[in-house]
Amino acid sequence: MVSFQLKDQLLRSDRVKIFILDSEVEAEFLKSPALKIQPKSSHGSQVAAIIRSLSRAEIRAFSAENIIKRIDKSKYLNSLNEIYNYARLHPEEKIVVNISLGFEESDFQKEIIEKISELENIVLIAAAGNNNRERLTYPAAFSEVTAVAALAEAQKMPGSNYGSQVDFSAPGVIEITQRDYLPALNYSRSYKISGTSFAAPQLTALLANVLSLRPELSIEEGLKVIETTAAEINDPLFAKGKLGAGRINTFKALSQASRFYLRLQIIIYLSITLAGLIFFYLCWQKYSLSGIFIFLISSAILYLLQPLLLLFYYQFGLIKIITFLISLVLLYYFLLKTISFYLGQSHNFSLILKLAPYLNQNLKNQAAARLSSLISQKNKAQRLKVEKIIKNYLHSCGSSKSCTFYLQLTAQLNQVPVDLIIKRALKFNLSSELIAEALAQSEKYERQKLIISAELLKLIIEEAYPVKKKAAAAAADLAEPLVLVPLKNLLLKRNELGLSSEAQYFLLELLETFGAEAADLAELLKNIISESSDPWLKYHALKAYTQIAVENENYQDFIAEMKAKEKEPVTLALRG
Repeated sequence: MVSFQLKDQLLRSDRVKIFILDSEVEAEFLKSPALKIQPKSSHGSQVAAIIRSLSRAEIRAFSAENIIKRIDKSKYLNSLNEIYNYARLHPEEKIVVNISLGFEESDFQKEIIEKISELENIVLIAAAGNNNRERLTYPAAFSEVTAVAALAEAQKMPGSNYGSQVDFSAPGVIEITQRDYLPALNYSRSYKISGTSFAAPQLTALLANVLSLRPELSIEEGLKVIETTAAEINDPLFAKGKLGAGRINTFKALSQASRFYLRLQIIIYLSITLAGLIFFYLCWQKYSLSGIFIFLISSAILYLLQPLLLLFYYQFGLIKIITFLISLVLLYYFLLKTISFYLGQSHNFSLILKLAPYLNQNLKNQAAARLSSLISQKNKAQRLKVEKIIKNYLHSCGSSKSCTFYLQLTAQLNQVPVDLIIKRALKFNLSSELIAEALAQSEKYERQKLIISAELLKLIIEEAYPVKKKAAAAAADLAEPLVLVPLKNLLLKRNELGLSSEAQYFLLELLETFGAEAADLAELLKNIISESSDPWLKYHALKAYTQIAVENENYQDFIAEMKAKEKEPVTLALRG
C-alpha cells in the first residue's frame, strides 16, 4: 500500500491542473475514478471519467452548454476567456486543457486561441474530429493546438479525422456495460462509445502525469517525452505522417520521465506477485486442493472490489484509512479488555452463557472457568439451578459452535446427562472424539466414569440406530477399561436381555477397540461365533477376536478353522 501511495503522490501535483472544456460535467465524475461511464452520462462527464481514471491531477470543468443543453459558441468563447485569465494570473501553475469539441468555423475562436498560445504555462489538447477526412475540426486544426486522432485495434478508427496537423493518436473506443435489474430478471448490455473525443483525454491525462512526475519540465518538454516514446501504428496513414507521432505509450513516457517511476512500478508488481504467492502457499498448506479454489475466489473478489477500494483510497487517503484501521484495532482491544473484566466480576450466569460461545478462545476459556466455578459452588440449591440452566442451553442451542461450548460445560456437571450430550452431538454432527475429550477432561470424571460408561452402554442397547452409533463411538474414544465388566455381562446375557442385533454389533465394535486389554473375553467371542446363526454377528465377533486374542496360543488354529468353515460375510473380518 505504501508503494501505491508513493505512486499516487508522484502523479499528483498542486502545480498541475487539468481543465475540461465540454458539455456540463457531473461533479462526482471529477472526484471518483471508480465511477463507471454510463450511456446516459453527459459527453463532458464521459470525458471527465476517462481523465480521472488516469490522472490524480486536480480537474476543473468549464461548460460550453447553453440553457437548452446545446453547445453554444458564446459560452465556448466565454469559457476560453475564463481559462486564459486564470492561466495568466497563475503563471506558477501548468494547465492542460482538454477540448473534446469541434467546430467547422475557425474565425470566431482564432483570436482567443492565439492569446492562450502565447502563455507558456498552458496547452490546449483537442479532438481531431469524427468525419473520416483529411481535415480536422477546430480548434484541433489550429497549429497552436495539440490534435489527437483516434485508433481502433491498432489502426486508425474508421470515423477519425487525420492529416498532417495531427500530433498524436490514442485509442478511441471504450466499451461499457449497462446492467438492468428487474424483480424476476437481470440482464446486461454492452455498449461501445467511440470517437476522438475519448482519445484526447488520454493524452491530456498522460501529459498531466508527466508534468507532475517531473515538475521541472516545461509543457513543451513534456510533450517531447510523449512524442519520443510513442509507438508506431500499423496503418499506411501513419507512414504518410497523417497520424502524428504515433500511439501514446503511458508506461514508456512515465518511465522515461522518471527512473524512480519505473523502479516503483517494478516494486508494485513484484509486491503484488509476492503477496499472491504467499497467500496461495498459505491456502495450499491449510486447505490443500481446496486452497486453490479459495485462492481463486479471493482473487476474484479482490479484483471486483478494486474500484471500491480505490474509491476509499482516493476519497480519504492512506493516512486516514490507516488511522481508521488502528482505531478499530484499539476499539476491539478495549472491547476485549472490557469483556474480560466483566467475566471476572459478573455473577450474571445467564448473560455469560449467552456470550461465551461467540467470544475468542482466550475469553471463552475465561468464561468457561468462571462458569465452572459457579457449577462447583457449595450451595446445593443454587448449584442445581445453575446445572438446570446449562442443560436447557445445551438442549436449545442453535448452532454447532454454541452446542460445542455448552456440551463441554455440561460434561463438568455433577450428574452428567450423557443421553442429552449424545443426542445434541448427533444433531449438530459433532465428533465422538470431542464428546470423549469433554467427558474425560472433567474434574469429576474419575468419580463418574463408571456411571458414564454405563449410560453409554444403555444408549447403545435402548436407543435408535444413530444414537447407538454415536454412543458406541464415544465409548470407544473414551476407552475406559471399567466398561469391560458390564460389557462382558451384556454379551453373556444377550439372549436373556433380548438385545437387538444392532446393539450387539456396536458392543462388539466397542470391545474390539480395547485390543489385548480384553483378551480374557476371547472365549466368549468364540462362543458367540459358534452359537450364532447371524452371519453379521459372527463377522463382528470374529473381527473383535482378531484384535483381542492375537497373543492366545490357539489363535492361529482358530483362524484357520474359520477360514475353512465359514464364508462371506463372516470371513470378511479376516481381511486386512
